[in-house]
Order: sequence, then structure tokens, then C-alpha cells
Amino acid sequence: MGREEMAMRTYRVSLEGNATVEVEDAGQGPALLMLHAGVADRHMWDRQWQWLQHGYRVVRWDWRGFGDTAHVPGSFSYADDVITIMDRLEISSAILMGCSFGGGVAIQVAIQHPDRVNRLALVGSGIPGYTASNPPEVEALLTEVDQAINTNDTARALDLMEQLWLVGPARHALDIDPHYLSRARELLARADRPDHGAVSRGAQWSALDTLPELTVPTLIIVGDQDVPDVISAAQYLKDHLPSSRLEIIENAAHLPNLERPRHFDALLSEWLADTAPPAVAPELI
Repeated sequence: MGREEMAMRTYRVSLEGNATVEVEDAGQGPALLMLHAGVADRHMWDRQWQWLQHGYRVVRWDWRGFGDTAHVPGSFSYADDVITIMDRLEISSAILMGCSFGGGVAIQVAIQHPDRVNRLALVGSGIPGYTASNPPEVEALLTEVDQAINTNDTARALDLMEQLWLVGPARHALDIDPHYLSRARELLARADRPDHGAVSRGAQWSALDTLPELTVPTLIIVGDQDVPDVISAAQYLKDHLPSSRLEIIENAAHLPNLERPRHFDALLSEWLADTAPPAVAPELI
């Protein structure tokens, strides 16, 4: 079939608390779940979705409160949602590829359900319970974002988040590829919805004491223009995960798979071939 996208299967999955999510499922082979960042929705993986389905069974969805998935009132767990979706699709174990917030959820799932995760690919990943300091100018931007959100100044919040996460705190938007930035802005605008009284149970959970117990092969990718505490988190993961490999992508911020897709895809393809080879290797775009 070359590089044409294969037929996609779509499932409507019921989650805890009367929530529902539409899950996309394509391809055959080892299962690979794509967990999106908190500054995007599932479409941040469009390019990887297209080529990986030729060697893997790829699965993706929008988290509660993002893209096409609405929040519902009540308590819930993003990590539990992952397991529910795996059960519904009869996936016993999978590779989890998570970016940013999605990486943090992937870590939680791997620690709490070690028999369900056989590989981790963590991109600009958060770490539950991990904190690191940023330079004063970055902390000031983060404070401004919080203030804009708290005052419902959506336009201001999006502008500030664009500078932090899509451009990178040390770069100027005029120096960034306009095609990448335009697409990343579209994704950012779909990255948050009203919580309607929903409360995530994972907010206070910490992975720090149990990280060394994660022995599955792990690829860590981070852009060198990302927010400093994210770069620090990538090094922390490398230092505390026994079977990990760290790759730094130059001239990329928080979404390196979008900003430097060829470099990102080459790193991911090589790592997958080394650790979880499919029956037929997917052809890079």
C-alpha cells in the first residue's frame, strides 16, 4: 500500500464516570499507543500515525478535556483511562509513546501496570512528582500564563503558551518555520476545554521513588530549545531509568516530532527496530 493510510477502525469507548472517548486504531503488528501533549490533541501525531501503521498497530485518542473529548463532572484518572482503552481493544501490552503530559501518564501506567507496557518513548516528557527550577524570565512567563487563564483572557494565554512551548523561551517567532508554527498553533487552540467539575486523581501522584524499577527499554527525546525544566526532566529520566537512551534534537522546542519530523522519525524508527521490530518495517516518509 506504499505510504497511503490504511483503513482505520474507530471505537467509542466508555470511561469511568459516564465519559466517552473516540479511539482511532489502524495497522497491524506490535501495539503502539500515541499519547498527546497537553498543548495539542491527537493530531500532533499525524505524520507518525501515517507511517507507523505500516508496521505497528497504532492507537490514539484525545484525552478528556482536549480536542474532541469533553470532560464530565467527577473524579477520574488519565492512567486508568489508558488501561480501560487497552482492555476495550483487547491489547494485552503495548509500546507507549507520550509527549509532555502524555509522557507523564505513560510513566504512571508503566509503574502501576508493568505487565501492560513493554516499551516507552518519552518526548519532552513530564515526570509525576518532579520539579526543577527555571530561569527567572521563564518563571515570569509561566506566571503570566496562569494569570491569563485565571482571568479568562484566552487570547493572551494562547500567545504566552505559544512563546513558551511552540517557539521556545529563548527564540523569536520570526525565526521559526512558519508552516510548523501555523500547524502547532492550530493544535494548541484545541488543547484545553472546560473541566465541568472533572477532577484528575493523578495530580498528586509521584513516580520519583519507583522510576528505577522501570526496566523496559525507554527512548527519551527532548528539543534543545524546550523549557529548561523539561530538558532537566529528560536528563533526570536518563539518570534514573536503567534501560534508557537520551536523544537531544537541535533547534526544536516542545513538539520536536512536528518541528523536526525527519530527525525525530529517524530516531524513533531506529530505536523501534532495535527494541520492538515489526514483521515489516514501516517506510519513513
